[in-house]
Amino acid sequence: MVTPVSIVILIRSIEKGSLELWMQERVEDGPLNGLLEFPGGKIEAGEDSHQAARREFLEEASVSLSKTFLFKIKTHTYKDRSVCLFVHFAQGDDVSPANGQWFKFNFNEMSLPYKERLPEVNYEIIDDLLNYIDRHQRAGMLENIWAQKS
Repeated sequence: MVTPVSIVILIRSIEKGSLELWMQERVEDGPLNGLLEFPGGKIEAGEDSHQAARREFLEEASVSLSKTFLFKIKTHTYKDRSVCLFVHFAQGDDVSPANGQWFKFNFNEMSLPYKERLPEVNYEIIDDLLNYIDRHQRAGMLENIWAQKS
């Protein structure tokens, strides 16, 4: 069985060549314990992926997000479960989440500096997001990523 899960990648400090993403350390009795991850969890009955993403972010980071943007949908199988990840992002320049910290990512190095500190699926997600933002920034269209419908 594949479990639908929404996650939120909070983004701030987008500059030429870098940005910051907010992550927290996973605490569980399983293979992801101690790894850095994005807030998220199961989509509950009656919720869409945006509602679940905002609810989970509020529960895990104590911040109410007014907008999330669906970035991609990715199915992934861990050793103990399979999930369909609804990956959202949100603007984080004006918020102060709890229970985690900001991590700097460089558009050239991508997720490589965090090798062995992230769940396997997050390398692809982060690298895809960095490429997406970098392309928009180079085209002078960075503001367009915040203009899509949520």
